[in-house]
Amino acid sequence: MRLITIPVSHYCEKARWGLDHAGVPYIEDAHLQLFHYFFALPHSRRGMVPILVTDSVVLTDSTDILRHLDELLPESAKLYPGDQRREVEALEDRFDEQFGVETRRWAYYDLRDMPARDILNLAGQGTPRWERMLAPPLFPLLYRFLLHHLGASQARVAQGARLISETFDDVRARLADGRRFLCGDRFTAADLTFAALAAPVLWPPEYGVKFPPLEEAPPAARELILRFRAHPAGAFALRLFRENRRRTESR
Repeated sequence: MRLITIPVSHYCEKARWGLDHAGVPYIEDAHLQLFHYFFALPHSRRGMVPILVTDSVVLTDSTDILRHLDELLPESAKLYPGDQRREVEALEDRFDEQFGVETRRWAYYDLRDMPARDILNLAGQGTPRWERMLAPPLFPLLYRFLLHHLGASQARVAQGARLISETFDDVRARLADGRRFLCGDRFTAADLTFAALAAPVLWPPEYGVKFPPLEEAPPAARELILRFRAHPAGAFALRLFRENRRRTESR
């Protein structure tokens, strides 16, 4: 299997986590933002990643990838257990369509004051050398385009931060009865999706790319990350990364 990614993307992390959970060897075909269009467009008109290319099917959405992989798993390891499937899918859809959009927007906006070199070192992990060589002179133009494309204005980011906080509070409320996971006593796609999409505001060490030391983040971003790490839902997501983010053989 070949997984086309923007390696820093949390939606791509969701797909990587699904592949690793399924124990499926795969090749990660990683590219910097915007360069990725050259490799994604042959498979998707929108040019969105992740894209999973197999011998029999091409999947162009992280949720579709998880559901395809789930068919390969025994019942005990399924991410969409039959008796909880509707609940799991409802949570996953909410995280995908609202929460993940805002954590991504926040990350691009609040990290914009980091040195270009540091942003490219973060985003360029595992990408082709030629992309990393071409990116620095293009960086200011590319980053402005990305901010515009994501609608990352101060007002929208502030509004999104409230939605992120509300989602964290909702997750805390779900866990208040002592359950270990969002839908009960087993790890599901809802847990995987929440943790993966929360990563931009948590910087977990087990993420698919290595985040810089937290002290190198802009002060406002560092303050928010520390606040979300201290939140019970943030602690929950970090535990999921520690305990459930296993790795399989990939290259």
